[in-house]
Amino acid sequence: MKFLSSLLAVGLILGLSSAQAAEKKKGMVDSMSGQGYGMAGCGAGSIVFGDKEGKVQIFASTTNGTAYNQSFGITSGTSNCGSQGKSAKVDQFVETNKVALQNDIARGQGETLASFSQLLECKNSGFQQNLRSAYTSSFPQGGASAGQIQAVAYKVCEI
Repeated sequence: MKFLSSLLAVGLILGLSSAQAAEKKKGMVDSMSGQGYGMAGCGAGSIVFGDKEGKVQIFASTTNGTAYNQSFGITSGTSNCGSQGKSAKVDQFVETNKVALQNDIARGQGETLASFSQLLECKNSGFQQNLRSAYTSSFPQGGASAGQIQAVAYKVCEI
């Protein structure tokens, strides 16, 4: 019982400092909205506590860490870890890798662009070069938003 009380106390102390960090990560939470989980991520904690904000995420995280159910959920696609659709994954990938993706699109090749093609499940063998042509004609000055990049990529992928 003492161990559990000590663990809870440490969790609460860490939770207070993580509350400050949570403000900095607000953008990340916003990008995960609609996923069915909050800062603690997917796992049993997301099923029990949902996407409620605040200190409840400490308990969700602790629940996720119990018996490594979050790792299992990520690997198996269960425990609210597989609910993210293809569109949400593409959105997150483009937003996270936007600069590297634009650089690869400009060259017509690269690891980020190859990963993007796999994520889109694009069967178009000339996807990388076709995307380069379509992107430069659509955005000659560069600087496209993540949504604009996706729109061009989906169009090229269908060709």
